[in-house]
Amino acid sequence: MKTRSIILVFCIVLLNSCIVKSLNPFYIEEAVEFQEAFLGKWEDNKDGKWEVLSFKAEMERETGKDRLSEEDKEIYEKYKDGYLISYLKKENESYFIAVPFKVDDQVLIDFIPYQYEDEGGNDLVGQHLVKTHSVAKFDKQDNGDIKITWLDEDRLEELFKKDAIQIKHEVVGLDKDFILTASSEELYRFMKKYCSSSIKNKWESSEKLTFKRISVEP
Repeated sequence: MKTRSIILVFCIVLLNSCIVKSLNPFYIEEAVEFQEAFLGKWEDNKDGKWEVLSFKAEMERETGKDRLSEEDKEIYEKYKDGYLISYLKKENESYFIAVPFKVDDQVLIDFIPYQYEDEGGNDLVGQHLVKTHSVAKFDKQDNGDIKITWLDEDRLEELFKKDAIQIKHEVVGLDKDFILTASSEELYRFMKKYCSSSIKNKWESSEKLTFKRISVEP
């Protein structure tokens, strides 16, 4: 995306290897449903600060819908119902594109790193990295707080060992990262089954955050 250059700091990792990662988005286009309640500025229970903006509004504000390049038009259409998210912790900032979607009555959010640049000018490491997707459960609380719970690798690993679930995946790299390789259609069907299942503690996760609002979107 040429209209905005954003540095994703490599040495600061928001989500560790315990979240489930996928090569493809977890959603299908028909399931995408914008959630206005997530817009604004937030502080999480681990001292992180978040700003959640409408991807569509930001692109139109920055470039103008009628002046988008062909490349940007494609990205605009793909993410127009999603968010541009900045995350700040300990003076280090990282950015994500996130897309909300529904599985029956449950709202989920697909996260992917927005853009990576190496501040030191050495992009060799960056060329080795694959921007994978993750998926999180989105729950709005009665008091206005929002809880985000990422799908945890440990839960799925346990289920694979018991042959309780089937979804295409690989275990890769020196760290034996767990990567889903299924198509988006297969991933969405899997999430539909997973959300409606009676699996005990299926959303128990090492990565869960409670967001308290600082301000609404300007």
